[in-house]
Amino acid sequence: MSFPVPDKLVLLNQVEQFFDLLYGTNMKLYPSRVKSRRTNQYNQDRQWVFVGPREKMQSIATYSSLFGMIADPDKDTTYYTPNGYYRNDQRLTETLRYLNAFVLDIDTPGESLQDIFDRVQESGLPLPTAIIKTPSGGYHVTYIFKESLRATAKRVRLYTGIMTHMSEDLRADAAAVGANRIFRTPTEETLVYFKPNQTVSFDELKDWRDLNHPYDLVNASNYRIRQGDLMNTPALKYLLHKNCEEGSRERTCLTLSLAMKASKWSIEKATAAMTQWHQYYCSKTTKRTGKRPFSLREALYKVKYAYRSANLNAPSAQIIRELTGMDFHYSAFRFFETAKPRHERDRSHFSEWKTDTLTLLYKEKEISGTQQEIANQIGCPLSSFKCVLELLVSEGIIEMETRRGRGGKTIIRYIGGHSIETEAVIHDEVDTSVENKDSEDLKPATKIDKHTLYIYDFVKKELIKKFEYLKNPSEFGNDRDGPGS
Repeated sequence: MSFPVPDKLVLLNQVEQFFDLLYGTNMKLYPSRVKSRRTNQYNQDRQWVFVGPREKMQSIATYSSLFGMIADPDKDTTYYTPNGYYRNDQRLTETLRYLNAFVLDIDTPGESLQDIFDRVQESGLPLPTAIIKTPSGGYHVTYIFKESLRATAKRVRLYTGIMTHMSEDLRADAAAVGANRIFRTPTEETLVYFKPNQTVSFDELKDWRDLNHPYDLVNASNYRIRQGDLMNTPALKYLLHKNCEEGSRERTCLTLSLAMKASKWSIEKATAAMTQWHQYYCSKTTKRTGKRPFSLREALYKVKYAYRSANLNAPSAQIIRELTGMDFHYSAFRFFETAKPRHERDRSHFSEWKTDTLTLLYKEKEISGTQQEIANQIGCPLSSFKCVLELLVSEGIIEMETRRGRGGKTIIRYIGGHSIETEAVIHDEVDTSVENKDSEDLKPATKIDKHTLYIYDFVKKELIKKFEYLKNPSEFGNDRDGPGS
């Protein structure tokens, strides 16, 4: 006798409501009891979350398993991951599948909920969905998304950028910023604030970031260190051999790791140095209730994190000044990568395919054949070629006639304002390397044809005049028979 499986769980308390709102429909209710016929079937929507102690977290994929583990007093459920992963054996940024929420760690003892709300109001952020009190006296401020987002690499970078600004405005722990973070699992006692109807959209927080923290190209963090070995400076030498007390251990560890990375130390050398630092100079005790001592494992994790992160290049000079009390500065130069030449790229831009199409149209006067044949002739993928044709048709440059059936083909003709020859010259043959392209004066173009001179308006992007049979363009303005006569 079989019993029907319920399609919805009965949520017994606010903690279960919190997780149901957080993970949404991307988590199954119950594990599959019947083995699938396709043993190699891959679920592209399922997310794994991790719950448990920091050293050994357990992966979970269903609500029944999650709620059962949280309700079991014999299970250690100290931490959880707000975001979901597509692997159950690797909790890495690269294995993220869903972004479900922002969680900000405000680790300042003695603050009240009203202090948190005052900061939220000052920053212009919406009210959070939930606030969880931590054993150390701090809070985990949680913004649950209305809809979970796929964790693409680009979106994870945007997620981290928005979270960084939120952390700065709310004066939260900067070391707890990132999509691959763990936070305190809420309980009925620690979930001090929960409003299920106050979920936020990711786009809303993106608009908040664009309005309150617009991108500053001048102060962007794309830089390289010009000064050589930072670890040989007095400030870093002092920080490496200074007794580190509770409250600054994690910042000191990460700062030293980034300084070693910027100084071109190998990760083996950095690991050995940080092991010695933790053994002789780092405090191992803690005075706050519920806070574990800063272990060697955590210190070495900071080293690996610093070396693994491509976005972390060097330590902050301001943080070094705060930690050491010494005046510290170092020079850096910013770098910008220019676009690669077309022959070095695997893909081309639509503008380049557009130029190729017009060039071919200039040579052939009229192009006919299947779209695949024409695309192959240009060397363009069919999907990109169709987009280029739609663009040219919408701009009124070409007209396209399609004949279907056996022997069907596509005929492309030019109908733009310029002649085919002029259009091709504008895109392909004219050398636009004059000294001042923004000038309203008309500049003579370089020699294109042995007996032809083109005059081109770079502001209006128009070919003004073409002079035939001019043998020496350098005589422009001096030749009696030229344009200056």
